[in-house]
Amino acid sequence: MMNCKNYGLILLILAFSVVACSNKNNVEFTPNVPEITESQTAVENVSNTPQSSTPQEDLSGKVQYLTEEEFAAKITEFQNVKGLQYKGKTPCIVDFYADWCRPCVALSPILVEIAEEYKGQIIVYKVNVDKAQILSNAFGINSIPALFFFKPHTQPTMSTGAPSKEELKKMINDLLLQ
Repeated sequence: MMNCKNYGLILLILAFSVVACSNKNNVEFTPNVPEITESQTAVENVSNTPQSSTPQEDLSGKVQYLTEEEFAAKITEFQNVKGLQYKGKTPCIVDFYADWCRPCVALSPILVEIAEEYKGQIIVYKVNVDKAQILSNAFGINSIPALFFFKPHTQPTMSTGAPSKEELKKMINDLLLQ
């Protein structure tokens, strides 16, 4: 009886892995903004605070890890009634990932190479879905890795799955650098 449960658990994990790896779609993104409760005041206070200036951008070519608060300050206020308005001047990729996700782990060194290769042209950010659950829910992250491509004055585009380096470079050129 114990073996059947173990096999069921293994099949469930395998099915999740296949779905996470195989769903490579680029779509225009519309946020799923949940109603915020009083217990979420830290993110609410940051995201509802008016930002009068553009945040300082790090164009060093290094991958940068963001908390929910840093995301709201540098990328967009995800609870803005006017929609997503990218705060940066330099196009960026935001990778929603988890440490336990094999496709995410495989994508990580590619993102490091991309950040260095496109140094000064784009910024690569990473957000851990386990540590940024409010943000992940707001963006409707159901499958990881999930890449968001932000460019000034446009709505972000989302891609799920782990693209190859060549596929990622094509997306960067098509979505961010044109």
